Formats: sequence, C-alpha cells, structure tokens
Amino acid sequence: MKKNGKNMATEQLAQVHKPIFILSVVFCLLFYGPLIIFQDKAQGAVDWLMDLVSYGCDWMFEGIAFVCLLFSAWLIFGRYGNVKLGAKEDKPEFSTFTWIAMFFCAGIGAGAIYWACVEPISYLSEPPFGIEPFSQSAREWSMAYTYFHWGITPWAIFAVPGIVFAYCYYNRRQYHFKASYACGGVLKGYARGKLGIFIDVLVVIGMIGGFATSLGFVFPMLSGIISQYLGISDGLWLQFIIGGIFTCIYTYSCYSGIYSGIAKLSNINMVMFIVMIIYLFVIGPSMWIISYFFDSFGIMVKNFLRMSFYTDSIGSSGFPQTWTVFYWAWWTSWAIYIGLFMARISKGRTIKAFLLNMILAAGGGTILIFAILGGYGQHVYFDLGIDLVSILNDQGGPAVIYAILETVPFARVFIPFFVAVLIIAQATGIDSAAYTVANVTSAEVGYSAEPKRWLRIFWALFIFFATIALLLVGGMDVVKLSSVLTSVPILVLIVLFMISICIWLREDFGPP
Repeated sequence: MKKNGKNMATEQLAQVHKPIFILSVVFCLLFYGPLIIFQDKAQGAVDWLMDLVSYGCDWMFEGIAFVCLLFSAWLIFGRYGNVKLGAKEDKPEFSTFTWIAMFFCAGIGAGAIYWACVEPISYLSEPPFGIEPFSQSAREWSMAYTYFHWGITPWAIFAVPGIVFAYCYYNRRQYHFKASYACGGVLKGYARGKLGIFIDVLVVIGMIGGFATSLGFVFPMLSGIISQYLGISDGLWLQFIIGGIFTCIYTYSCYSGIYSGIAKLSNINMVMFIVMIIYLFVIGPSMWIISYFFDSFGIMVKNFLRMSFYTDSIGSSGFPQTWTVFYWAWWTSWAIYIGLFMARISKGRTIKAFLLNMILAAGGGTILIFAILGGYGQHVYFDLGIDLVSILNDQGGPAVIYAILETVPFARVFIPFFVAVLIIAQATGIDSAAYTVANVTSAEVGYSAEPKRWLRIFWALFIFFATIALLLVGGMDVVKLSSVLTSVPILVLIVLFMISICIWLREDFGPP
C-alpha cells in the first residue's frame, strides 16, 4: 500500500518519550481532575482568577499579539523571507491546495461557524466604545470586530511558533516537534534537559484542556441543532451518541496518519466549506453582503491599531477583556498545537510562503466565512424580522443557528449538510490535535517518521473521555479558565521563540 509515495510497510514510527508521556498523563489527571470534581466549591476562586488574568494581563496579551503580527511582517518582507524550510533539494510534500486546506482546517473548526453566526448578534446589544446598542454604529462595528477577532492577528499568533518549529526541525535538524527545542536558541542545552521536559509537559496540559473544552462546547451545539431538526428531546444521551460518531471519525483519521487520514479529511472539509459558503451567498442578499463586508472591513482597517490596544481602562466596560483579551488568550493556548502541526506539513516551503499562506490565505478565508455567515445572520435579524438577540438570550447559541438555518431555501436538505460540515470541520482539527500531542510525547521523529499508532489513538481517546467527563459534571468554565491560565506561560514561550529564530537566522545567514 502506498502513502503519498511512501510504502506503509516501511513507515518509520518514532519511539515514545516516556518521561514526557507519563508526566503529561499524570499531571493532566491531577490538574483537571480536582478542578472538575470541586467545581462548585471553586467557583468563587475561578471567577477571581478569570478577572485577574483578563484585567491584570490585558496589556500583555494585546501587546504580544501585535508583536507577533509585526514579527511576521518583518520575516515576510525582510532578507530571510526566501529562506527555504529544509535543504535546497527538499520539495513540498503536499499540493498547495491540500497544504492550505490543512492550515485552514487545523485552525478553524465548528466553533468558527458557531461564532460567525452568534458573535455579530452579541455585539448588537453590547457594542464597544460606549456605542448605543442596536444603533447603526453598533451594526457596523458588530462585523468589524468579528473580522478583527478572527482575521490576521490570530493567525499571526499561530504563525510565530509554526515558523520557529519548522526552522528548528528542517534547518537546524533538531528532529523533535517540541516547544522546548524551539527555545534552544535562548535556552541552549537546557532545552534538552529537565527544563525542556517541564516546558513540553506544560504545553500538553494546555493543549488537552483546549481540545476538551472545544469539544465540550461543540457536542451540545450539534445535539441542539439535531434535536430541533428531528423533533426529539436534547440531552446527554444524544451528546454521547454524537460524540461517539465524531470520535470514530477523527480517531480513524489520526490512526491513518498525516498522509492517508488528515490530508484527505482536510480536502473533503475544504470542499464542503466552499460549497456551503457559496450556497449561502447565492441564496442570500449577495450584493448587500458584499457591500456590508466592504463597509465593515474598512472600519476594521481604519481602527486596527485602536482595536489592537483597546483596554478601556477608563470606561471599564469590560468589553476588551470579555472578548479581545479572552480570544487572544484562547488563540495563544492553541498556538503551540497549530504551530507544531503547520511545521510538520511545511517542508520545502519558504518562510515567506509559509507566513503569507498562514496569515493571508487562512486568515482571509476565515474572514470570508464570517462575512457571508455573519452577513446572512444580520439579514435574518433586520430584514426577515426574526429576533435573534432574544433567542440568544433566552435559548442560547445553538437555537440562534437553527433559527438562521430554517430561513434557508431547502432547509430540510441543507441542515443535515450543515451538520456534516460542522462534524468534519471539528474532526479535522481534533485529529490534527491528537496527532500533534502524539508528536510532542514522542522522541526523535525524523523526516519521514510518524508517532506510533497506539499513541495517536491514546491521545484521541483521552481527549474524548476528558470531554465526556466535562459534560457529565459541567466543568466547562473551569477548564476554560485552565486553558487561559496555561496561555500565560505560553506567552513567555512565544517571546523565546522569536528570540531563538533571530539568533539562528543571524548565525546561518548573517545580520538582517
């Protein structure tokens, strides 16, 4: 059997890094277990910690996020932009379409579709900058802020670890997809010792919390849509069934590996995304959506710096802490995973191509999805007269999405297709995630090696059971907090990454 030109029988499988694997499992259980079990008793502490991180570190999250964007621009337009990730003779392993599809699908799951429908509606009643709710300005800013939160800055946060991991692996020949090794330019030999193990275990803890929280959010969303479509009661039993089917998909994809599983599923997901978006654009007020996009996008571009550094320290509305700071912390908690996976699939590309495709192609594609889904949602609210704000406040986000879907022509056919897109979109993210955690907990992997199959399955199932535990005990807010908390040390790692690659590039190619 062939696998992208490789023979499955001769596939290299990396050895497990036992200290990182064992400590990661133990500390995940010790860290998340008590938080889940004692959630009710810890709620006051949870709220206090969330305020402490959101309000005390708002400047730090916003500052480093903006630095990531500037640093990426410096690499793209500087003399290092044409440096190839790998040897001169190395060729890309994937077609450009598949490569971009895996970029896009790893970073965008079902949550993006959810927030594309719900986030602009939320801003209508609670706009930024003291704007009057439900006013014309609130409507204009609702999409502008959505583009800001899901556009180029998040992908710049993802891109910095990605380019450092890729350079460390393919150019520096450090055959370990680990955060610790990417700090090697600064930490030197300490990156391979106990400090390096500590860094990698910390990264795994943060990734597992982020993945479980994401699935714990997606399963109820899917069950809410399916229950309304079929006219059946919603509940944990339906979420378990959905979770079981979903887990079978992403576990098989992860087991099949990066060539036979993840790449194919990403291609399928990309095509389905395109079909869904084109359909909604065609059946909706197409010309108005384009006009609305240009207007809102212009507002974002004009006010980009203001939005990037907005903390509202005087007005104390809490808007930037509730939305921007939380998003930047959330993206940061995912940055290591996204960066590791992107690095793994980018051999043979240049630094410039890597960054441009990650920030502009993936970021632009995300904005396009939000423009069409969000624009159509505004059409439903203002033109069709369906009170999505009241539905959101009274019944929650899944009910908003279903109310929007019911207005689509041939809704009885489109809704199952929409659910399939959600499932596959999230599966492509989680199979990449389980694969990446398996990489972190493996030893030297080499150019063609993959993590052991049992290790991929273990982490895929570990994520699923962590999610089920959260659904059973209702610990979502606690684990969200844990993901945000683990993002604080990752901010430090991102700074170390940038310093490390500057040192390496200067050593290898001279001053910029």
